[in-house]
Amino acid sequence: MFDCLSPGMSHDKNWELFRVGRSVSPDVKSFAETGRWETVGGQGGGVLDQFSAPPVPQGQGRTEAQFFLDGNHSRVSLMSRIIPSPDWFVGLDSFQLCVDGSWLDTITIEVDPLDAGTDNGFTFTAPNWVTEPQGVVYRITSRFPAHPAGSFYYPYVKRLPPIATFQFIKLKEYEVSETFHHSEDEKRYEVVKSDQENSISVMHGNDVIQEEMEEEAKEQEMIINQQTTTIADHFIPTIPTRSTLPSVSGSLGPGVIKKGNTEAVLNSIVESYTFHHHDRDPHVNKIKYKKPKVNRDCRVGEWGTWSSCSSSCGVGEMSRMREVARPARRGGATCPPLRQVRWCGSPLASNCSIAW
Repeated sequence: MFDCLSPGMSHDKNWELFRVGRSVSPDVKSFAETGRWETVGGQGGGVLDQFSAPPVPQGQGRTEAQFFLDGNHSRVSLMSRIIPSPDWFVGLDSFQLCVDGSWLDTITIEVDPLDAGTDNGFTFTAPNWVTEPQGVVYRITSRFPAHPAGSFYYPYVKRLPPIATFQFIKLKEYEVSETFHHSEDEKRYEVVKSDQENSISVMHGNDVIQEEMEEEAKEQEMIINQQTTTIADHFIPTIPTRSTLPSVSGSLGPGVIKKGNTEAVLNSIVESYTFHHHDRDPHVNKIKYKKPKVNRDCRVGEWGTWSSCSSSCGVGEMSRMREVARPARRGGATCPPLRQVRWCGSPLASNCSIAW
């Protein structure tokens, strides 16, 4: 049977609950022998979160607890007392849950019994026999301690079967960043500033409407310029010669235009242009122009204020939003995320009204 899973801490690389080969602290000694943990609340000095779990009342069973880690406190240490026993327990020392910059999704660890080095008993029901001077934590095996009365002494067995397992499962991962840095954004989304005091939505603000009008005017100007250039390229009039001029009745005979007859000259030029181009392009006067496509990237407003924390005790969530100022068009860059979530509160029990 195992006592409650306590204490358990998430901490940085410098903090230590216990260590094989070293003497334990008074708190660990008290817990290993009696199941009482004297220190109340957080441990400080590198501890982020402290947690506990209910005991396993039978010889076989399971218990669970939740705790919190972050990038600076990515290790977990815990212990659970074996009942009955002199000072035996199972536990983990500074187990790393972040590998190569990523949190482990799930992992299961088999553990052996440990002796706290504070009591000389060799059996489960041995009387209290204080170790003087205090010893160090050591691992109990099938051959050590080599005492014929030892409850774990099985010299013909290579290794004791696992007495307990610890399984860690990642429940949720929070975003660490608090702000959106436009200069660090790989896609270079366009961010605009919105007037927080303006009651009109950014999507329907006067500034955006004005920008839309200016953009349409620029596109129309581009179309007009393109049409002008295209017509100029098509209209290359051929100077009429005597052999190509159509017959014009006049006093000077056929094919000759009287000097000063401006209307006749213009009509002749038009007829000559039509005569020389109708074989190549019968639809020269019906030129169609396609409006050029202009890509437009998404534009977003600035982040709003963070919401209040969802929990008044322990770890909670807070979020903030931003709006789309102008959606993407014609294959432009899509909009970046419009919602951010981060954790808030404190995982330490000392900041709550609930006692562990």
